[in-house]
Amino acid sequence: MAISHTLEVQHRTTTGKHVKHLRAQGLIPATLYGKGLNPQNIQVNDRAFHLVYRQTGRTALIDLLLDGRTVSVFVQDVQRHPLSRSIIHIDFKVVNLQVAVHVEVPVVATGASPLVARGDALLNHALEHVMVEALPNALPQHIEVDVSSLNSMEKSIQVRDLAASGSYKILTDADAVLFSLNQLRAVPAAESMEGTPPEPELIRKPRREPTA
Repeated sequence: MAISHTLEVQHRTTTGKHVKHLRAQGLIPATLYGKGLNPQNIQVNDRAFHLVYRQTGRTALIDLLLDGRTVSVFVQDVQRHPLSRSIIHIDFKVVNLQVAVHVEVPVVATGASPLVARGDALLNHALEHVMVEALPNALPQHIEVDVSSLNSMEKSIQVRDLAASGSYKILTDADAVLFSLNQLRAVPAAESMEGTPPEPELIRKPRREPTA
């Protein structure tokens, strides 16, 4: 069962350039929108949002409490200040819990490749997200992939190798590569010569001196 994350928000009357005063009070301006819903200006406590967002990201539902009622939303977009990286605006999207959604879900590596652990290779995380179709309550927050099977440079892990799930469907191309290995150190020349048979010595017959 999905974990419930609750966040209280309030209607916002401050707009435009004046929203800087909200941020000075520890509030983040936000917009609430969805199908059949007129966009609403809201605000949320900065600290409260960060606590919830750390757990949900963009793939887990949040129950917004607004005017005594609850609406289920995803964090659709987070805008950050280009220098301080602090959050300056949030978009919350209302979802219908009975309708499947398409969401990009992060792919996370677990375990360790023997070649990476030995220092011979570097793990290449070729595809960091896959597109998933599921009911909002059934979306995984992330998908774990065991990379310990990458024990040779020729091996890779593709989308088709992900474990099947009855609660969601992966829409990303099955042939897409998720993880592979990059060679980290070249084989020394001395090692590359080992096992190579030496060239045979060319033996010539001595020339006979002409007789007088």
